[in-house]
Amino acid sequence: MARCARDPDVDPVHDTRTGTRRLQATIESLVQGVPEDGAGALLRDAAVATIEVLKRIRRAAGPVRDLDVHRKLLGKLAKQRAGGGKASEHLEDMAVRKANTEGGAVDSPQAGVGTPHLQEQAAALDAWLKHRRNDLAHELRKKATAALPKFDKRVAALEVALRTKGLRRRRAKPLAVMALESFVRLATEMQALHAGNLHEFRKGAKRARYVAELAASGDLGAVRVGQTLKKLQDEIGDWHDWLVLGEEAHAELGDGATELIERIEAERDRHFAGAMQMAAKLRGRLMGEWLAVDGRSS
Repeated sequence: MARCARDPDVDPVHDTRTGTRRLQATIESLVQGVPEDGAGALLRDAAVATIEVLKRIRRAAGPVRDLDVHRKLLGKLAKQRAGGGKASEHLEDMAVRKANTEGGAVDSPQAGVGTPHLQEQAAALDAWLKHRRNDLAHELRKKATAALPKFDKRVAALEVALRTKGLRRRRAKPLAVMALESFVRLATEMQALHAGNLHEFRKGAKRARYVAELAASGDLGAVRVGQTLKKLQDEIGDWHDWLVLGEEAHAELGDGATELIERIEAERDRHFAGAMQMAAKLRGRLMGEWLAVDGRSS
């Protein structure tokens, strides 16, 4: 968060987004089995207040990170078409040349509209994505700066609550079991997957994954569950990134980017098929693992 406040570059934004999710999973695990009154209530209140700060900064970092990913996908697409070279540099060079030729601004979202060539269309979209990213990064910097002292205050209160006399916790379940139970609840709520709910399913799987990854590296069961959930999350995430990139191309370039949009939508459809296959396969595997664990414990 401090790095985002100084310079919200690609790596700090990514680390802030994933770090806040991991920390939230850690805090939520701390309140597992804590009574709802007395010292337990104090801990729960402190945990909720800390998580709220994490959510606010993650909501600010999320759109910036998404645009970084979309620019990377667009660069890969352009690189495939160009047959080599540094894709992001190629796109920016195209945008600069076109702006110089037509007298327009490099960051104009309309640059390249109406051109028939995929490279020019990709350069125009990349210029807009970069422009939008700069605006959101500026907002993220301000929010991260404001959030830091609040976060420190919330963490200090959380540490006090953890040391409060009389705080007792019931023995927690193994983290692999908690992760599987979280996934089973998700799978039960979303039995029929489709394009309308697949992204929400991914977010639920991600939460379960972070629970599994809280376990020590020697906990092979939790490691295996976490790795399986990550595969599922990544596959669905690839589809969703292409989906949103296509929506951005439609919104910003419209009919002037037919070739680019067709290429993006082809990738979107290919990844959707892969995500649905992966979801069906890994969903069955994880449900089977949970049934085995539930059978041993009953």
